[in-house]
Amino acid sequence: MKIERTQAKTLIRTSNRSPHHIHFNIYQGCYHNCVYCNGFANNYNMHDDFGEKIKAKINAPELFEKYLIKEGYYPIFREGTTTLDEFFPHSKLYNKENKKPEFLLSLFGNVCDIYQPAEKELQLTRKLLQIAYEYGIPVRLLTKNDLVLRDLDLIKKIHKVSFARVAFTITLINEENQRIFEPRASSSIARLHALKKFREEGIPSGVYITPVIPFIGDTEENLNRIYGQLKSYNSEFVITGGLTLKPGRNKERFMQVIRDNYPHLYSKFNELYSNNNRYGQPNPLIAQKFNLIQPVKRGYELAHKFGLNYFEPRYIPNVKNRINLTIATYLARIGFIKNEISQEDGTIGHEFRKAASVLEYLDTNISLMSNSDFETLQLSSSTIPIIKDIIKTGKCNYLEQNGDFGSLFV
Repeated sequence: MKIERTQAKTLIRTSNRSPHHIHFNIYQGCYHNCVYCNGFANNYNMHDDFGEKIKAKINAPELFEKYLIKEGYYPIFREGTTTLDEFFPHSKLYNKENKKPEFLLSLFGNVCDIYQPAEKELQLTRKLLQIAYEYGIPVRLLTKNDLVLRDLDLIKKIHKVSFARVAFTITLINEENQRIFEPRASSSIARLHALKKFREEGIPSGVYITPVIPFIGDTEENLNRIYGQLKSYNSEFVITGGLTLKPGRNKERFMQVIRDNYPHLYSKFNELYSNNNRYGQPNPLIAQKFNLIQPVKRGYELAHKFGLNYFEPRYIPNVKNRINLTIATYLARIGFIKNEISQEDGTIGHEFRKAASVLEYLDTNISLMSNSDFETLQLSSSTIPIIKDIIKTGKCNYLEQNGDFGSLFV
């Protein structure tokens, strides 16, 4: 592993799904070197030795704190803090009593794990968590490495003053298979044990089974064993997703590993992804030919079977119009049910997801809007009655009537 220390000019990114979520990458490259990683896709424009050379933004903590100061936040939980003047030259601009976090920080790292081996040396993630604690910023983390246990003390402190959640990616329970596809990540068993520890400590924690690898990870044995462990360890939630192989080195690298380790499956993978879909999606007709499960739908069904919450319950930060985000969450869930589970006409689910997006960015409290105001939002006729029913009853009757279960919110 080669570590290249860099000075970043910018850091903060806003989620394209909600203005109340921010995220950033502190590492470029990932020594976990997972075979299916989208980081190898050409559109990410990562360096060729993505799995060997790690570029670390060593000034990330400084940039994060500058962002918080600019937004008007104050390190109220920093040890030794007594007056604003100690930290800010223009302290009158800040209000430490009223300024509460209006966003959730997602330390997911996208395709570059925040707890990959370089973190053990550089401790950038820990420094960022320390700042998040001092400023009372809620966080969520995702990793494939049990190094996250090192920061249990900080994560507990963050959860006490605001909110913290830890999620793990777990794809394969068989250690031999897991080592082939995730050669330098912690073992799946180690991640499960870390999950158990966080849950015992009262930290919201769950698992992403992404991707569910066709012919290997989609077996009933693999999925049932993982779900069984999640139930045993009181996992807060579970999410599943399919394998995408984008044309180029992402697909080529994966197929070479299949050729070397699972030669009997090579022709099947080759046929399944022969469509070279730009987003890496498999050919649905070939998937049907091989009688493959639908990863999302099957994952949802197994969640019902094991009594687990499917989807990560949403933490809504301290925003003015919380009701908008609450309803948006309901609408997104309905869109998911219609598309992935009921498998209705795809345009119907899209209408609900579009309406959810509108509400995420709506500044006006939707419960106070008149009928004419509703028309300006250009929502589909199928979504408006449900929105009004939620406003009236304070719950989503549609989901209750359609057999949905599990908490959508923290």
